[in-house]
Amino acid sequence: MFSKYIVPALCAANLLGVEAANHHRHMHKRDYIATEVEIVTDVVTVYVTEGDLPTPTPSAASSAQSVVAAAQPYKGDDSNAEAASPVTTTTTPAAPVVAPSSPPAEQPAAPQPTTMVTATKAAPSPEQPEISIPTQAAIVKPAPIASKASSAASAVETYEAPAPSTGKGGKRGLAYNDPKLVSNVCSSSNKFSWAYNWGSQSDGLEASIKYIPTLWGPQADHSQGWSQNAQKAISAGADTIFSFNECDNAGQCNMDAASAAAAHKTFMKPFVGKAKIMAPSITSSESPGQGTQWLSSFMEACGSDCPMDGCNAHWYGPGGEAGADLFLKHLVKVNETCGKNNVWVTEFAATDGDVDAFVTKALHELDTNSKYDFVQGYSYFYLAQGSLMQSANALSTFGNIYATM
Repeated sequence: MFSKYIVPALCAANLLGVEAANHHRHMHKRDYIATEVEIVTDVVTVYVTEGDLPTPTPSAASSAQSVVAAAQPYKGDDSNAEAASPVTTTTTPAAPVVAPSSPPAEQPAAPQPTTMVTATKAAPSPEQPEISIPTQAAIVKPAPIASKASSAASAVETYEAPAPSTGKGGKRGLAYNDPKLVSNVCSSSNKFSWAYNWGSQSDGLEASIKYIPTLWGPQADHSQGWSQNAQKAISAGADTIFSFNECDNAGQCNMDAASAAAAHKTFMKPFVGKAKIMAPSITSSESPGQGTQWLSSFMEACGSDCPMDGCNAHWYGPGGEAGADLFLKHLVKVNETCGKNNVWVTEFAATDGDVDAFVTKALHELDTNSKYDFVQGYSYFYLAQGSLMQSANALSTFGNIYATM
């Protein structure tokens, strides 16, 4: 004889949201690092024979005690997730059905209770590295870290930040998806003066630093609300706004220079005189039609009435002091192409080698060498686990350098 049992199944899935809006296609980019937790309960009706119903083992019962969610940087708004506890359900015999031709040899005297089982499923994360970032990989704006999940939230509250330094903020900024991490870092470090998230809304940023809005691309899903959001940011203290994200990258804004120039004029002209307007960010690619070549074509297409006060550059390359030299050399080339003596580096990172040495030399030169005074702002890629953070509540070694040097 068959019996009918209702078997609840609980699954916890880790979801992923390099430029980043965000929204992420990194928004930019690189979708990397934070995950969101979504609890889904499915009720499945399963027909089994009484003799085939397994008896729960201690390991199965213990696995039901918690849902494990890894905190890792496109976007979500889940409510606080609660850890699941084992739930025992009663079984209700169903009406008799046709018996199997070969009944089980052994049948229990009474059906065993079913239990709620938990499981974790990691969503694919093709763009998220442990520490390094694939050179010129398409960065979809990192998804916000699932700070509303109980496990991630508690970690953030016990953030292990370095002691405050005596800096003045200056050029240094934070590229983020989780605004709580910005607040945590800024509460213990005064090295940062601005932040951005590849989008035009701060997503609840509470840190006492300047938020700079970005129009990731002219597509409707990014440009809708841009005028109001940009004006709001300017009214709150933003003195700069960023145009499109890597139009020279097929994985990002992906526009030819002439089309980007026309769209840039449409969306940026209303803010002339209200804030400094940066040209669309470019990659550090040296392939034909990309990087500084794309920027040169953009400036020519935009013309003399182009609403542009400076240029936005990205760079990814080798680590170590030698890598820092290449990075700085690239910035000089961007400034020469731009001709505005105003360059913002809103993404840069060493993809291999000695990252600590790279960050140390790059920051020293950008902050103290007058040769690089044209750099008005810079942000390492980015404030999230696997880069400036080694975990949800602790900075990486080079993250500590970035927050204290």
